[in-house]
Amino acid sequence: MPHRKLILMTPGPTLVDHEILLAMAKPTVNHVSPEFEEVHRNVLAKLKRVFETNGEVLLIPGSGTSAMELALRSVVGESTNVLVLKTGYFANYLEKGARLLNARVIVEQAPLGSGFTAEALDRALEKHKDVDVVALQHVDTSTSVANPISELAKTAKGHGARIVVDCVASAGGMRSNMDERGIDVCFTGSQKALGAPPGLGIVAFSEEFSRDLEAKSKSLYFDIDMLRREMETTRNYYVTPSVNLVYALDKALDIILEEGLERRFERHRIMARLVRSALSEMGVSLVAKEGFQADTVTAAYLPEGVDWASLYREMRKRGIEIAGGLGELKGKIFRIGHMGQVGYNELIATIAALERSFTALGYRVELGRALAKMQSILASINE
Repeated sequence: MPHRKLILMTPGPTLVDHEILLAMAKPTVNHVSPEFEEVHRNVLAKLKRVFETNGEVLLIPGSGTSAMELALRSVVGESTNVLVLKTGYFANYLEKGARLLNARVIVEQAPLGSGFTAEALDRALEKHKDVDVVALQHVDTSTSVANPISELAKTAKGHGARIVVDCVASAGGMRSNMDERGIDVCFTGSQKALGAPPGLGIVAFSEEFSRDLEAKSKSLYFDIDMLRREMETTRNYYVTPSVNLVYALDKALDIILEEGLERRFERHRIMARLVRSALSEMGVSLVAKEGFQADTVTAAYLPEGVDWASLYREMRKRGIEIAGGLGELKGKIFRIGHMGQVGYNELIATIAALERSFTALGYRVELGRALAKMQSILASINE
C-alpha cells in the first residue's frame, strides 16, 4: 500500500506550503469588495516583481493552458506568421493554439534533449522570412530542456519578431527578467514553481509591449480589453476571480519575495545539480543535454529492465510521487520535479526512495552512494 501522505515530486502540481493552504481557507469575500480589490492589486504588483516587468499582468481562473491561449491571443491573429520552437511535448500546444487562431505556423524542432541556440534561431528566421511571432517553452517539462531565452529574445527582436515564452515550469524558479531581455509575453500557471495550488492562469506583458497591446482575435472568455479593465479594479469584473486561490497565490508570492529572487533562483540551481549528480551516481542517463538542463525538473531514462509502472508503484510505496514520460517518451523516462517549495530534505528523501526502488526492481545500485554525493555537495556550499 502507498503511504497515506505522499511527497509530491512531480513537475506540477508541486508541494504547497501549509501557510498557503491556510490562506486559502480564509472566508470568501465579494470579489468586487474593497477588501478583495486590495489583495488582487497587491498580487498583480508582486507578480510583476517575479516576472521583472513594469508591464501589465492578467490573472484569470484557469490552468496553464488557459494562460497560453490568452497569451497567444495577444499576439496571434488570422494570417500571423508564427514560428514555434519545439523542444518537447508542450510545443504541440503552442502549435495547436496558433493554428486554431488561423495563424500560418512553422515548426522548427530541436534534436531530442537539445534546445535552441541564438545561431539556430537566426538560421530559422533567415530561412522563414516575415515571421511575426516566435513562440517557445522556457522549460519543457516533458524533456526537462531549458532554452536560453535571453539570447533567443534578442535574436527574435533582431528580426523584428515578437517573442512569447511559456514560463509555466520556470516562473518563480528561474529568471524571467522580461523587460531587460525584451520578452514580450510570458505566461504560467499557479501550480508549479510559484508553489500555489492549481487553478490560476497568469500572463505577463513587457512594459514596451503593454503600450501596444491589443487583442488580435475575438473571444468571449479571453477578452483582453475587458480583462485589462478588471485588472485595473475588480469592480470592473468581467470574469469572476477565484477569490480563495488568489489568497493562496498572495501568500505564495510573499514566501517567494521573502526568500528573495536571487536566493530562490540559486536554490533551484543547487537542487537541479543535486538531482543530476545523484542520478549520475546511479548510472542513469538524463534526457536533457548539458547546457540545456532545467533548474526546475529533471527527466531521465529508465534503466534497462525497469518499467515505468513498476517504478511508479515502488516509489509510491515509499511515499514519493514522481512523473512519467509524455508523447514519444511515454514509458521510456521518469521525471522528478524540484521547484517551488521543494527543498533539500525532500530531494534527499526522493533519492533514498529511488535507490531502494531500483534495488527492489532488480537494478543494482550501491545504496547510499547517490545520497553521499548529494550530502557532499550540500556540505561544500555550507547549506
